[in-house]
Amino acid sequence: MKKLLSILFFIFLSFNLMAQVDYSFGNVKHKRDKGTVPTIGIKGGLTSYHMNFAYDKYDKIPNDFVLKPGFGLFIEFPLKKKSLKNISIGGELMMIERGFRKSFDFRDEIPEVDEIKANYIDFRIPVTYYFRHTEVVNPYIFGALDFGFCYGGEFSKTFSTHPQYNTSVNISDSDAMSSYDISAAIGAGVRFNIHFQVFTLVLKLDGSYNFGLLNTNGAGDEVVYIDNIAYHVKDTGRWNRGFEFMLSIGVPLKFNFLHDSCWGWK
Repeated sequence: MKKLLSILFFIFLSFNLMAQVDYSFGNVKHKRDKGTVPTIGIKGGLTSYHMNFAYDKYDKIPNDFVLKPGFGLFIEFPLKKKSLKNISIGGELMMIERGFRKSFDFRDEIPEVDEIKANYIDFRIPVTYYFRHTEVVNPYIFGALDFGFCYGGEFSKTFSTHPQYNTSVNISDSDAMSSYDISAAIGAGVRFNIHFQVFTLVLKLDGSYNFGLLNTNGAGDEVVYIDNIAYHVKDTGRWNRGFEFMLSIGVPLKFNFLHDSCWGWK
C-alpha cells in the first residue's frame, strides 16, 4: 500500500511540475485569469454504495444505508477556446470502498447480514461545465468516466444468533470478484474562489451518482460454499451503484512575474 501511495503521489507531483514549467517561465507580464490555468489539489468526503442484482428476488431485499470515506487527488484543466471557456477537463485518482450490506431474516427468522467490502482505486476523467455567475461563486455540473481497479476487500456472512456459522473470504484470495469496473458519474456542485493577497484557494462542494456499467461477478467458484446468491450467481450479475459527497481543496497554478526585480504569485 505504501508503494502504491508513493506512485500516486509521484504522478500528481509530475503534473504539478509540468504545469508550473508551462506557466512560470513564459514571457508573462500580465495577470492571469484563474479560469484559464490548471487547478491541482486534494479531495475527500463520504460515499454510500450498494449493488444491483439481476436475481430479482435478492435485488428486492433493501440495502442498508452505509457511509464510507473516500479520498484522492485531482487536477483540472480549463479549455482555452473562447467558445468552450466555461468547460474544463480533469483527471482524478481516488480510493473508494464499494459493495453493499443487506440485513434480513434467513430461515426460521434467523437474523443474517450479507456484505461485500470491495476496495477500489479509480482513475476518473471528469468534464465540468461552469456557470460563471460571479468572481467568487461558480455553480457547475459535471459528468465523468470512471475506471476502477479492485485490489482487495472481503465477502462476509454473519448470523447474530448463530455466530458459529459466520464466514468471510478475502477478495484477494478468490476470483469471485472482477478486478475491473467501468462506471459513469453525473453530478453538480459549487466552486468557491477565495482570494488572498498572493494566491487563490479553490473550494468545491459537490454530489454525484456513480452508475457501474460492468458485471462485477468473477469467474471462480471459490466462495460458492458461502451459500449466498449475492456472492456467486452463475448466470446472472451484480453492478455497483452509489452516491458520493465530496469536498475538494485546490490551488490554481498561476505563477507569474510581479515586476522586473521581484516574482511571486499573482
